[in-house]
Amino acid sequence: MSVASSEIQATFCATFVDELLLGGVTDVVLCPGSRSTPLALACLKSSLTTHVRLDERSAAFFALGLSRSSGRPTLVVVTSGTAAAELHAGVLEASLDRVPLIIATADRPPELQQIGAPQTVNQAHLYGDAVRFTSLPGPCHAWPTEQWRSFSSRLVLEANGVAGLPGPVHVNLPFIEPLVTAPGELPPRRSGTQPWSKLAVSPSSSLDLGREVLALFEGRRGVFLVGDGGGSLETIRSTAQHLAWPVLADARSRCRSEDPVMVTSADGILRNKAVALTLAPEVVVLLGAPPASKVITEWITALAGQGVEIVVIGRDGPSRHPTSSPATFLLTSPDEALGVIATIGTPAPQEWLDSWINAERAATRGIETVLSRAELSEPGVARVLCQELPDDSTLVVSSSMPIRDVEWFGGRRPRAQRLLANRGANGIDGVVSTAMGVASSRSGPVVALVGDLAFLHDVSALVDGVGENASLVVVVLDNDGGGIFSFLPQRGTLQEHDFETLFGTPRSVSPGEVARGFGIEVTVPSSLDELRSALGSLVGRQGLHVVHCVVPSRDANVALHAEIHAAIEKQVAESLGLG
Repeated sequence: MSVASSEIQATFCATFVDELLLGGVTDVVLCPGSRSTPLALACLKSSLTTHVRLDERSAAFFALGLSRSSGRPTLVVVTSGTAAAELHAGVLEASLDRVPLIIATADRPPELQQIGAPQTVNQAHLYGDAVRFTSLPGPCHAWPTEQWRSFSSRLVLEANGVAGLPGPVHVNLPFIEPLVTAPGELPPRRSGTQPWSKLAVSPSSSLDLGREVLALFEGRRGVFLVGDGGGSLETIRSTAQHLAWPVLADARSRCRSEDPVMVTSADGILRNKAVALTLAPEVVVLLGAPPASKVITEWITALAGQGVEIVVIGRDGPSRHPTSSPATFLLTSPDEALGVIATIGTPAPQEWLDSWINAERAATRGIETVLSRAELSEPGVARVLCQELPDDSTLVVSSSMPIRDVEWFGGRRPRAQRLLANRGANGIDGVVSTAMGVASSRSGPVVALVGDLAFLHDVSALVDGVGENASLVVVVLDNDGGGIFSFLPQRGTLQEHDFETLFGTPRSVSPGEVARGFGIEVTVPSSLDELRSALGSLVGRQGLHVVHCVVPSRDANVALHAEIHAAIEKQVAESLGLG
């Protein structure tokens, strides 16, 4: 190809990036590679904040953390071949948890496809239905220049959910050689700093929920079950107070404030069948992402089978209804629907809310009775992080046992904590990278809670660390293997050797020693008080720090959980007169 065509390519890339900036994109995550050079150079010479990551899988989760924290699409640029394939796990997580990403994979031009050219694979529709929008535009020097800005702007709209839900989009861009050429004059913008395409949303002045739906909020005994994206704390709180309904607040909901209507221990409360029967509502309203708790999900299913009305509010519709039970779907924003409900609905009997408040207080007593001990434990560490981190901090929690311990035992805070977790695909992939992305996107301190296997699984993230002004403390719970499997039937049915080989999977390397090998400061507390002291000195400090918590064995952890749940059950049953 001629240098003239290469100049057109460079100009396209500069235009592409310029239009993304106008659309609100502020960050790009780049991975080293040759074929992506034209777009990488355009990014580097723009005002985008550039993050360079060595490993593509880690880069995808780092970008996920940036977008999850900021709410804006992050651009990801990688070269062709297996580099593009490495992004797939992060794309899946972003798709399932509604996180906007713009994935730009470089590719060889058509004349180099299917002839054995190096680093060339079929990248068409590489991510399948995990992306909201995919484009295979072909070599850009063949496009009319007047279409460049429209194309780039559309990627932002599609990632932000113009046709439905936010999520990742994919553009596959074949680039020709020479790859390093200065751009020419860019085609003109729409006007000033306006993006080429934008949305104009006019909120409706009133929302007609219908007589049948509104009747569910007229003196009925109900509960709100709130997850991530379920609406604003103030709207949820005021509506719940007006209706005298409890709010069963998932850890990611940002509703775990000290207001009495907020219930943080529903999982433990509802494990007792007599208690669950006593606290059975007439209406369950689901807001936001499904709960992490299997106990709560099974409770909803059982209630629906008994004729309890299930209402799902949000634009996700059935895709975020955690059971297949009959339900009514209100396809509108939670805040808009709750605003109408709060003005029209009538309260339930006060004793209905009081019973939940008493159960929550009793559950808290049960948790604190057991976790008041000084020794390190997985639930104890989780509770300390939820209760005692600074108000301006963000807690990033790994899937598997950490998110469950936070959900079950984290409790409430004066100001509901900002808590993030990759609960789309629920994997442990890339959790350290995600936390690094979150830390790089904001000025406040970030703390991550991960297990030893999750930490080692994402060890490539340690190569790049965090940005100059970022603060990240990674708290590693080390029980020498996969702790969650000890709670599953496999533990009691398999021989010890078989279980350890397939599920326990103990590692011969220490997370602390691995971190030190990367030059990272490591603190090893031996008690909860020492953990508090370490957090007091490390949280908010610039850079990456690791706190290595060696906790009791996986079997001892199962026994501790059983003890806590028994204490909760005893306290709650007594508070409801069932003891």
